[in-house]
Amino acid sequence: MKYPYEKEFIRYCKTEKHYSDSTMLVVNRSIAVFWKYYKDSYYDKEVKLDNVEASDIQNFLNNLETKLQMKKNTINKYLSHIRLYFTFLYSHKLVSQYPMLEINGRKFNRQHIYIINWMEKLPQIAQIENISPVTVKMMLGIGLGYFPDEVLRLRYNDVIDQITAPSLRQYITENTDFDQDPNPYILGKKFGGYYASDFHLAQVARADRKKIGMDITLQNLRLSYVYSILNQEDLTDKELKKILRVNSKTLFYYRQNMERYNTLKEFEMPEKDKE
Repeated sequence: MKYPYEKEFIRYCKTEKHYSDSTMLVVNRSIAVFWKYYKDSYYDKEVKLDNVEASDIQNFLNNLETKLQMKKNTINKYLSHIRLYFTFLYSHKLVSQYPMLEINGRKFNRQHIYIINWMEKLPQIAQIENISPVTVKMMLGIGLGYFPDEVLRLRYNDVIDQITAPSLRQYITENTDFDQDPNPYILGKKFGGYYASDFHLAQVARADRKKIGMDITLQNLRLSYVYSILNQEDLTDKELKKILRVNSKTLFYYRQNMERYNTLKEFEMPEKDKE
């Protein structure tokens, strides 16, 4: 079984939706890919269908777009298949909640608003009242130029000497647990090791969305970082590729998306936290 209720779902699609075998191969693969992604993201916890939230599905779709660079129509197919699956589960009372409600009817429009140029403000961001250290550390890792999967494995010694602001160095040190390891993962688990994805971290950082003015996921932060750098008109393509650590094809992809599909807004500190 590649995902829960696979046999029942296939029977439903064939008998009630009259899907052909060839169509079911595509649908089945979409659900299997999603479930593997979700299960791998929570490998250290018991995985249940009832725990799947809209944000989990959104993160999966974002991963298809940003990491795998899938096209709009392909992502739409995944979304359609996942919606069909959860509609089946919910209508047959196999789950108690329907996680598609928040993205129901979504056309996966590529028109996104990205907040840029927050990197230099990170020392001030760290001083925002009640902000989570997880949020600050996620932003730090991306702001230093690391890829999302690299940020998950960053250790204290990897980053501390790269931080130029004394207040931010102190903040990271004070909010890092050295009890288990003298050089711990900055976003590591309580009893050691690191997370396979940012699913758990994004849940923790979600409360800071209104404070920061943007979604706090590693993929979203990476894109906002990329567009911040691309927006600097004085940099050559050679310099951009070196800073972003990408090849010409990926640089073209990012630039095309920035110019055609995205709106960029300058980061602003919350009013009460402005100096």
